[in-house]
Amino acid sequence: MFESFLKQHDQAAWGRAVDALLPDIHEVDRHATRIWLHFFPLALAEAIAEIPDRAELERTLRLDGNYRLAEQSDTSHWFLYGHRYWPQVKAAIITRAESDVAPSSLDLPAVIREIAKDAGGDIPLILGITSVGLMTLQQIGLPAFRASTGTTEIPPRFRHKTPAQVLAGRSKNDGQGIAGLWRGIRAQYTVTFDERRDDFRFTVINQQHLTTASANDTREREPGPRTCIEGPIPVECRTASCGTCWVGILGGGDRLSDVETLESKRMKEFGYINTTEPKPLIRLACSALAAGNVSIVIPPWNGFIGARVGSRV
Repeated sequence: MFESFLKQHDQAAWGRAVDALLPDIHEVDRHATRIWLHFFPLALAEAIAEIPDRAELERTLRLDGNYRLAEQSDTSHWFLYGHRYWPQVKAAIITRAESDVAPSSLDLPAVIREIAKDAGGDIPLILGITSVGLMTLQQIGLPAFRASTGTTEIPPRFRHKTPAQVLAGRSKNDGQGIAGLWRGIRAQYTVTFDERRDDFRFTVINQQHLTTASANDTREREPGPRTCIEGPIPVECRTASCGTCWVGILGGGDRLSDVETLESKRMKEFGYINTTEPKPLIRLACSALAAGNVSIVIPPWNGFIGARVGSRV
């Protein structure tokens, strides 16, 4: 009964629900919650259901990486601060989903608030991850949702950070010191691509594309779900043609250049985002010039789902 209720909501309805909740979602997760919805749209789940042959699906939509939410239902939201509350949130969602009682309200935001309250804890910090959890349930179904372990892996140092400390890190901009006097317009800033780890960051020169800066970071790290030829941001073309370098912007979005026509057009065609905002939460890193510190998150897949998404993004 509860899953049937969820399935009445399409991508647009989920967007409206999260927008309604945003004022009450803690600032630390407002961007992250919306980014997750773009990283795992319903259109992708529908494509997976309609084309069960994995090779055919990947060929048709030119998918690369780990795009199956069922295989990462406990980890896909690692970049939300509320991820640390996932075990209790997941338990509350399962309890509600297994109940034969009809939802007390047909209003999706109201249901999300109820389950967040059932999970206990600081409601503003739990609203975002609860939204993500319910969307995950809708996409993968209760058996798969229940089957995962529900555990989280958070480095101890990050686990003890407060929301205020995380937000302070995102708002920080590197000072240039005495070196800035001779660097001039070649001031150097920091791009962070995993806030949980101190070494998951690279240097970007003022007005340099994020992909160019990423390519200069040749340090070896654990391989991610996608092949990275140059640096941590996957990239192939650097001309906004391949869609491999899309990223979510957790902080410092105002320090990136405005979206130009080509980038906006291509992101819509890929199905990543359809917006007229000059500085949206989803960017193509090959088209974004940095003028300060930025905190990003790199999605685990890329592909061409724009024809399926249409105006629902």
